[in-house]
Amino acid sequence: MSLIFFTAIFTFILLALGRRGAAVRGGARLREEIDALFGGEHEYRTVTPADFPYADVAFYDRIQRELEAQGFRKVSDVEDLTLSRVYPERRTFVRLLVDDAALIRVGAFHLRARGGMVGLFAAIGVVPRDLYVVELVSELPRGRFLITAPTKGLDRLDPPPAMAVDRLPPGTPLAELVAHHRRRIAEHLRRHPVHSPVELRDHDGVMASVQRGHVVASVHRQKVGRLSKDELERMTGAPLGEEEEEMLRVVRRKDGDGEGEEGEAGKGEAPPKPAPGAKPDKS
Repeated sequence: MSLIFFTAIFTFILLALGRRGAAVRGGARLREEIDALFGGEHEYRTVTPADFPYADVAFYDRIQRELEAQGFRKVSDVEDLTLSRVYPERRTFVRLLVDDAALIRVGAFHLRARGGMVGLFAAIGVVPRDLYVVELVSELPRGRFLITAPTKGLDRLDPPPAMAVDRLPPGTPLAELVAHHRRRIAEHLRRHPVHSPVELRDHDGVMASVQRGHVVASVHRQKVGRLSKDELERMTGAPLGEEEEEMLRVVRRKDGDGEGEEGEAGKGEAPPKPAPGAKPDKS
């Protein structure tokens, strides 16, 4: 799933917790959530749209029709259970499709932020009330990815170096997204003719690729110390103040470091480790 989802959630947490004098508590919570979301593979299950009363099903169906007209086919609808456990009030599902050449997987999802102060922040434009994302991904050999998504100006987390992300403006027509991504594949093959993208033909193949992407993102988050200063400043939209600096220290703290309240927040925690590689539940 796109990093834009995590950016929106993190921004909400930063504003709701960090700026009302709860830097340590907010940082500890954010740290726990990053570890949960970027701890390796995620658990998924196949679902039906009826399971999600707040989802804009018309959006999913429109995207599917438009992509089918360009040679794509639907693979499945899935819920990221790892994500839903962390944010139970923001459950959503992803519609997965693949193109006729089996070189592109598409993940389309609608996220409606609900609960707490989200409505207030949405009203002032901090967290969009609704996020509609269509992300195109091609997996290359040796654990690299080409990603195209209409998230320019929205996705404030840096992608891993192994993920070459082109962010186009929100509202970019779907046909333009597809054409742009196909040009990227053609350019890659021109430069590296023996490094064809990994073929993705069915549900299991697509989900295996998704899981490999989660692992790449997990390794990157560990290398940067969960969250960088530049990323946090992009989320808050300003240089870090004293409270945000304290929050960042808590987020980036290594296990076992810290004293007092900050130390207690991390007491007994184990280092982030990949979740079990459970196969998708097709029941």
